[in-house]
Amino acid sequence: MSELSNDEMSKVTITAFIEEDLKEGLKALADVERRSMSQMVAVLIERAVIDAAKQGLISDSASKDK
Repeated sequence: MSELSNDEMSKVTITAFIEEDLKEGLKALADVERRSMSQMVAVLIERAVIDAAKQGLISDSASKDK
C-alpha cells in the first residue's frame, strides 16, 4: 500500500460507535488473528480502502495516503 513502514507513518485516533454484538464479533476475530481490537479495526479498514480502490469506488491515491 504505502512504501513507508508503520513506524514512519503517523497515526490518528478515530472513534466509532457500534452495536455490542458487532463488538463481540470484532473481539472474537481479533482473538483468532492474535491482534488487539484496535489493530484488527486498522487491518479491516485498510482492506476495505484497498478493495474500494481496486473496484474504482475511490481513487487509488486515497488508498496510498494512509
